[in-house]
Amino acid sequence: MRLDPEKTAAFQFDRGPVGCLLIHGFTGSPFMFRELAQYLAERDVTVLCRQLPGHGTTPEEMSRTDWRDWYGASVASLVELSSKCEKVVVCGQSMGGTLSLHLAAHHASGNKVAGVITYGAPIYMKNPLLPFLPLIKPFVKYMHSPAPDVANLEARPEVLSYDRVPLRCIESLLDLLDHVRNDLRDVTVPVLLFQGVIDHVVDPPNVHLIHRLLGCDDKIVVELPNSCHMIPVDYDKELVKERTYEFVRRVTCA
Repeated sequence: MRLDPEKTAAFQFDRGPVGCLLIHGFTGSPFMFRELAQYLAERDVTVLCRQLPGHGTTPEEMSRTDWRDWYGASVASLVELSSKCEKVVVCGQSMGGTLSLHLAAHHASGNKVAGVITYGAPIYMKNPLLPFLPLIKPFVKYMHSPAPDVANLEARPEVLSYDRVPLRCIESLLDLLDHVRNDLRDVTVPVLLFQGVIDHVVDPPNVHLIHRLLGCDDKIVVELPNSCHMIPVDYDKELVKERTYEFVRRVTCA
């Protein structure tokens, strides 16, 4: 399965001095952030969304990458955006949110990071098959990926992702979650945490654990009653856009 490169391509909107770095999720692509990015750009926010290594192409290409590649690309995007903006808010969907928190823990001060927004970010995964990955991996290279977890079925075309996932990348994702879970106390910038109440991918209590472990005092949880995992395109997307922009404006105006 190869995804359409025209739909998965990176994008940016050069606008005002405040920037938002958007980081997509595991097996996903920048495409699902398009509507949110345009909303921010219309309000004079500069936006950058790059495709993570191994994403937006084929599962085979993804199998040659791991979380350090995804994180390294995110660092490079942050450096690029901070070179043209006075302040930056890092926003991430799912694993992209986990990467955003990792960036805030390690690269905030030198890169003008004013805050972080996560949309359904995990720091643990709840799946009965995960403990058996080391036993399965020698015999199975890929795991079937279910249909996109979005309540709004009309939004499914906006969610471009692989239909199968390399097991070695799932292992790497779990390694990332363990790593970031121990880093949350080092996140001192303001954080806005969105969580879909009917998320079937990331266990919703993740958001409260993240909130408890964060080192910052300015941290807000917004639970979305009508949304599954793909928050930026689901039924609560208008509220998400509004609260995203309000947070960006608040943490960058000082």
